[in-house]
Amino acid sequence: MNRRIRPVVRLALIASLIATLFAASAPTSASQGWFLDDDDSIFEADIEALANAGITTGCNPPENTYFCPGDPVTRGQMAAFLTRGLELTDRGSVDFVDDDGSIFEADIEKLAEARITLGCNPPANDRFCPGESVTRSQMAAFLTRALGLTDRGSVDFVDDDGSIFEADIEKLATAGITLGCNPPANDRFCPNDRVTRGQMAAFLTRALDLPTVVPSGFSLADSDMALVKSYWVEEPEEGDRPDVHDMQYWPRGFKAGLDVDPDADDAATVDSTGRYAGWDVLAPSTRWRYKNLAAKNDWFHAELRRDARVAVVWRDGAPLPSWLSGWESGGTVSIDGDLVQVYEKDVPAGELVLGSVEYTTEWRETYLVLLAEADGDPTPAPPTPAGFALPTPSASCPSWVHGLHTTVGPDGATYPTWHPQIDPAYWCYFGHEHGSSPELIPGRPEVPYGYVADKLNQDEPNIGFKEFIFKDMAGEHWVRFVIHANTSSERRVCTQFHTLHVEAYDLAGALKFSAAFKADYGAAFSTSDGGDVVLTPTNCGYSMPALASQVDSRQNREINVGAASNDYERWDSRAETTATYNLGISVFDHSFDIRDPMSHCNSVTCNSTVLRDPVEESATRRTLGMASGRADFTFDADHALGSGEYYTDPFGLALRSSGAADAVRQYAAPGFTLAFAKNSTADDIECVAWEPWTVEYTCYQIGGSGNPDSLPSPPDLNLERSIWRN
Repeated sequence: MNRRIRPVVRLALIASLIATLFAASAPTSASQGWFLDDDDSIFEADIEALANAGITTGCNPPENTYFCPGDPVTRGQMAAFLTRGLELTDRGSVDFVDDDGSIFEADIEKLAEARITLGCNPPANDRFCPGESVTRSQMAAFLTRALGLTDRGSVDFVDDDGSIFEADIEKLATAGITLGCNPPANDRFCPNDRVTRGQMAAFLTRALDLPTVVPSGFSLADSDMALVKSYWVEEPEEGDRPDVHDMQYWPRGFKAGLDVDPDADDAATVDSTGRYAGWDVLAPSTRWRYKNLAAKNDWFHAELRRDARVAVVWRDGAPLPSWLSGWESGGTVSIDGDLVQVYEKDVPAGELVLGSVEYTTEWRETYLVLLAEADGDPTPAPPTPAGFALPTPSASCPSWVHGLHTTVGPDGATYPTWHPQIDPAYWCYFGHEHGSSPELIPGRPEVPYGYVADKLNQDEPNIGFKEFIFKDMAGEHWVRFVIHANTSSERRVCTQFHTLHVEAYDLAGALKFSAAFKADYGAAFSTSDGGDVVLTPTNCGYSMPALASQVDSRQNREINVGAASNDYERWDSRAETTATYNLGISVFDHSFDIRDPMSHCNSVTCNSTVLRDPVEESATRRTLGMASGRADFTFDADHALGSGEYYTDPFGLALRSSGAADAVRQYAAPGFTLAFAKNSTADDIECVAWEPWTVEYTCYQIGGSGNPDSLPSPPDLNLERSIWRN
């Protein structure tokens, strides 16, 4: 949700100083917004705003990968925040007796010279107390003096009467820099509470009017996208299945010091780039640094968005493979002290296909691929909104980049929606994924994440939405399931109803069916101990065993218990309900199988979950099952409550007018039917995805005569280590 722009009274001098923050030199990596400990924090956008402005670098120098949002702010840290924010430079002659040797000594003296602080021991005020925590009321005094606030307005908190800081608190509230400490009432300020670093970020972001969201007019053009759209190699040992393991792409990244070895325990460092400085670099290595393959002219693949100049850094010496014949001999580069020849070629947009490093009796070192625009110039960096730093390629995305991926719901409101694992323009990592790409369906229709929950005033973190897109068994329709199933959150243990979108389109992309509702996934249980054991959390607000006795036994969520569990989570909803029948799904038999869920219960009580320690070889993988030993999964528009576009409550139980507060849009083309029909011997239909870019699912008949007994284990679908990190 966009933060309102609050009017803040400032001194003209301060306003001009703040304007210069965005003309500063390039920020450090931390200032580009990928602190590892602020994900899902309500202050994340504020923290990143401070980082973009160069006001904070982090809490664990020199790495500065953490911000420590829950830690209290000390008076010394406060001095540093304000000194950077206001660009104070004059230390004057102020000398406190207790800050000698403090890393904040210079900041403290600059703050005192500007009369923003007087000291901590009036009336002597010869001490600053740099290690003491800052209270909310002290913060009010700091900011009131720093910004020259004078208007007390009519704000009256009930808990600051008689405080020596009452006037400062009221001036801060009038300026819109604080709202209160007990939302939504916000009639209290909590003047004696300690200020955390996250709260400090919010105070300063409002005080300095730092941008936290991208202006509505900002957009990126197709020409701003990275040159490479996707890449993969064909692994013969996997039946030529596409594989991306350990491949990595660095837009504009070929530079001295780059480590191009995918193995974290080894290094292959670029010493000299020759004339290729700033070119994109793509490492096609998979699984090993060295390849030992038979001659294969179509091993490496990359999809290019534009015409390009492509260079192969041939690290293996003579003889050259046949697929490099006709390439021009270009310049040279140096890697690990070895001078390496480069071969170049102009390549049109579309699929680039290169061969393998051919088999010999010895292991041979694989090559690198460098790419530039068609004129041979490096691809320019994409634009960023005013006040935001350029994200670093191949690092985590700041939250504002995530905020670029939105869509408009049927109610006219803006909601988050699908995005790829890696941002296509900035090539930064989101640290999570949403499954199948909407681009599989002509017209690229988008689902508004949170639309159904919004009608119930529920908060469903958009990170939990996962898409499954595939063709029906006859290949005549696109079908889409979108479920909110976040396995990293303990909320799923208690949550019986989860948002589900079920859609069908013809092959031209025309919508035929759309149901959006809270689907019933019953009770939570575990089979980790060898039998069906209902979980017994005490903080759900209801009895899980009682729920289990009330719902159909085919409605359940199987959740792992214990670190030694099988890392397999299954969500079933295999019972037709009034809701599904009302929405035109006459047979609702389906399940989501989640391999390597992100967390497990520590006991059958399961009042909390434990995040597993993922490794890059075990990213979360999902399969979809339908018609499990029963009838076909069937759409039948004639059973729907309405025809064409109509509206229901969020549970699909009753019709609503389109303007009702809880109205959810549904659609059923008159007469539309579609069945996932099993053949005469199959036990069920199972769908699995085989590649990570579009994550298109393919469905198979499983079990019985003439059918495979089971699907092979789905491959890892994480790109450039972007999922398993979080």
